[in-house]
Amino acid sequence: MQFLQGLIEESRLLSVLYDNLQPEMKESALYRFTAAYLEQYAAFNNITPADAVDTYTAYITKYNRHCKEFVKTGKYPLENGDTSFSVTREAYDVVLLLSILFTPHRYRIMQLLQDKAEQSPAALYIGLGSGLEIALTEEKYTAVHGYDLSVNKFLFTKFAAHNLHIELYTGQKENYFDAVYLIELLEHLDDPFALLKVCHGSLKKGGKIYLTTATNIPQFDHLYNFPEDHSAFEQLQQQMGFTVLYKENIPHHYLSIDLTPSNHFYIIEKA
Repeated sequence: MQFLQGLIEESRLLSVLYDNLQPEMKESALYRFTAAYLEQYAAFNNITPADAVDTYTAYITKYNRHCKEFVKTGKYPLENGDTSFSVTREAYDVVLLLSILFTPHRYRIMQLLQDKAEQSPAALYIGLGSGLEIALTEEKYTAVHGYDLSVNKFLFTKFAAHNLHIELYTGQKENYFDAVYLIELLEHLDDPFALLKVCHGSLKKGGKIYLTTATNIPQFDHLYNFPEDHSAFEQLQQQMGFTVLYKENIPHHYLSIDLTPSNHFYIIEKA
């Protein structure tokens, strides 16, 4: 927790966010696990608490501006042609990890992943991010495969026993996986439903997809905004041959932004 303490001491914003977290969140094993994972990731990549604070501050500043523009226009930055913000793989991973530690909605997603994962032979992770999703669930699976277009070297060291690929997943394995993870990924695609179809073909019968959707979250690299009413999305899942086993709406709570952002967490099963 030393790195986390350094973050809180370095940043007034993170200090306030930390103080506002519920005690049961800060005292949980999941929270300590995430803080330790961040510390390992930062050490591997020579990232200091000051570096992490600078990265997060830049991201939050840009995100707040994009939120204000979204309230006015109803369009995401990329829809407005705004490509002015970009981050390195390492910076993006740091933002992802910090947001789990300081925002309850992202913590809840990780909590659901950890609680809902089931023992089975083979799992596929598409969009690896910081690798935390694998770290939280890998013990459930005999074989782990992961695909992303950009992967930090830390993941190849941390998960050397697994099969990680720097490439697009287009259905390389058919009827093979028992579980597929699409966590905070679909909103980055202009056609998320095409990937769902690919994953359907990659699952065994009875296999499950753990996925999230994003509504009214105008992040710099988001392409698809899921409507608040997910009934059409659920109907499309059924048409593809899935059954919804679990769903939960996870709202975000911002005090200064006039938005209703949320994630939906789903577990769907191949019929």
